[in-house]
Amino acid sequence: MAYGKIKADTLVYDNGGSDVEITVDTIPNKAGLASPAFTGTPTAPTASSGTNTTQIATTAFVDAAVPDISGKADLASPTFTGTVTIPAGASIADIGTTIQAYDADTAKRDTTNTYTALQTMNAGITIDGAYTQAFDVITPATSPAIDCSLGNYYTLDLSSTNVSGTWTFTNVPTTSYTLSIEITTGASTTIVWNSVSVNGGSAANTIKWNGGSAPAFAASKPHVLILSTDDTGASWYGSALVDYAVV
Repeated sequence: MAYGKIKADTLVYDNGGSDVEITVDTIPNKAGLASPAFTGTPTAPTASSGTNTTQIATTAFVDAAVPDISGKADLASPTFTGTVTIPAGASIADIGTTIQAYDADTAKRDTTNTYTALQTMNAGITIDGAYTQAFDVITPATSPAIDCSLGNYYTLDLSSTNVSGTWTFTNVPTTSYTLSIEITTGASTTIVWNSVSVNGGSAANTIKWNGGSAPAFAASKPHVLILSTDDTGASWYGSALVDYAVV
């Protein structure tokens, strides 16, 4: 077997029936099969989306697979813009900030009539300036119905209706709660406080009035009742400012 040096400028190899020439001086610039170190801008075929093999991933493949993160909020101290929403039922403690659902038509409450705390974590609430809230009109009836989720100030015109049945209070908050009722009376002042129905329960718990008895109203004058509870309406404490001058 011959052994020694061969001097040639080109080599010829068979590529599927066609002779291909390769210049000998380009062979040192070819990459090795094991651990090649490429230079310049090497290219490769781009795999189809979802490919999960040992095939080389091109930058085009990676760009298509990774979602666009531009405009996304940082996990630490993000600064939001526009209208920020949170899942229904999420608490302020869950996200560590102050959030209040606001419905301009029904004052400070959310769209499900569930009161939402307006607070700074562990700091209570501070208001500088006037706090205002719309009043809610109670439909005149022999048994008035008051939805406590609507606010804290109500009006009731009894000029042509006498109250002879049960007062009904629904959606009484589980926290301490106080409401005021501005009552307008006509020639008759018949208002019966025989029983109070709370949150759909039976009419059993009466209002405990200051002085031990329900207030008496003069005819054709406005009056203000103040009712408070700290046990979801199981018991109420009432006081009355009566017989205001008609303005």
